[in-house]
Amino acid sequence: MPQYKLHYFDLRGMAEPARLIFHYAGQEFEDIRYPRENWPKNLSETGKAPWLNVDDEKIHESLAINRYLGKIFGLSGKDEMENAQIDSIIDTYKDFFKEAQSYHAVKRGRAEGNLEELKPKYDETCKKWYTYLQSRLDKSESGFIASKISWGDFLLAEGILTMQNFDEEFAEKYPKIVEYQKRIHSLPKIKSYVETRGNLPY
Repeated sequence: MPQYKLHYFDLRGMAEPARLIFHYAGQEFEDIRYPRENWPKNLSETGKAPWLNVDDEKIHESLAINRYLGKIFGLSGKDEMENAQIDSIIDTYKDFFKEAQSYHAVKRGRAEGNLEELKPKYDETCKKWYTYLQSRLDKSESGFIASKISWGDFLLAEGILTMQNFDEEFAEKYPKIVEYQKRIHSLPKIKSYVETRGNLPY
């Protein structure tokens, strides 16, 4: 069995879906977390995190890590079409999250800006994305974005949880999306981890 070492900061962030996959699979791994003050000197040769050691190999980029773990632990689609659909949804989510970042940064106090001016565009972006995601969930009829749970569901659930922290009205506006997030975080294999991680910051 390979030895897995996941490197990231002491945050949920981009490494949390991989952590969830490991816990769901019941796979032991070394969860190496760097303090934020050590950010520069502890980064990998690419200058970014997370990265995953699999024995002597390294995998960089969070989506590459998640896809790899999905294949290893049976969390890919049932066929190539489903894999393409999962990739399509996650790539669309990346675009959405990038668009939402300007609002997030201001609300978190990490950038200057006028929240009232940014919010209409933010709300429009959210509505477009979550309507699309809900249409995919309705079509799959499995409760997940494919015919069974996939690595993409773990990533989306974490993103939805983060969005709820930014938007006090999120649950009211998107109740089915919140149900989807809770469905994933309530799975027996990961529920205990989600409960014990506490309020780990994003």
